[in-house]
Amino acid sequence: MNSKNDQESMDAFLDQLKVWGINPEVAITDGSPLYKETLKEHWRGIAHQLCVFHVIKDVNKVILDGIREVKNRLKRLGNRGRKRRRGRPCKGKHKKSNKRMSRREQAKFIWKNQHLVVKKSENLSDEDREALESMFEIAPELKLFRMFNQEFYSLFEKGITKEEARRRRERMVSDTDYQSNPYLARALRKFSEEKFEKMITFMDYENCDRTNNHVERNNRGFRLVQKTRYKRRRSGTIELAIWLDVLRRWRKHCLYDKPGAVKLQALPTVTGTCEQKEAA
Repeated sequence: MNSKNDQESMDAFLDQLKVWGINPEVAITDGSPLYKETLKEHWRGIAHQLCVFHVIKDVNKVILDGIREVKNRLKRLGNRGRKRRRGRPCKGKHKKSNKRMSRREQAKFIWKNQHLVVKKSENLSDEDREALESMFEIAPELKLFRMFNQEFYSLFEKGITKEEARRRRERMVSDTDYQSNPYLARALRKFSEEKFEKMITFMDYENCDRTNNHVERNNRGFRLVQKTRYKRRRSGTIELAIWLDVLRRWRKHCLYDKPGAVKLQALPTVTGTCEQKEAA
């Protein structure tokens, strides 16, 4: 088992999938360049879905970089002027309004609540909305980051067509306010036209996943179990353990007993062995 993450290892992995008789209609991957050409070489006509979650993560990271710059600017302004004497009591209520906050306190408040700018509207609590309004009062330019983020989420809204998604993206790309902001201009490049087409492949299918998060979660779970089960170290035992887990999951699937359903027991390298282990 090759532990390297290079093109040779990827091609060997895809070759093994073909040996097992796996012929996928759609492949969901992250942004790794290892998949770009080799998928089409192994399966003609395969549709390539780029994991939406990974692109959203990249775009939000750029937005948070912009918020960090706003925070740092406020913090630098807070270092100017006469400092408050040590021990001098604060006037007014314990909880300060935005106007009574010092620049450094405003910067700290924005940094503490930066995640709210990239949080989906339906997940915001009343307290979150109040904090967002306070952030906009302190730094009005944050409204543009928020607007961009929510428009970006709408590109992958359930129920819309690929044509509508393309129109929404085109409006974002053509927005002069977004283009003039260095951080948002950089974020726009994260979903170029070619890349965006792979992000909306799922819209052509009724029940196609748009992320590969479930695969990564399963992989992390397997690695966690592997830490305590030392026999899962060699390629043979790793392979058998994975197929045993797949077999168990498939037997619980609603399509397992349907006519024409794939029977994993017939796959090579696991015939009999997995069933014997499952019976044990």
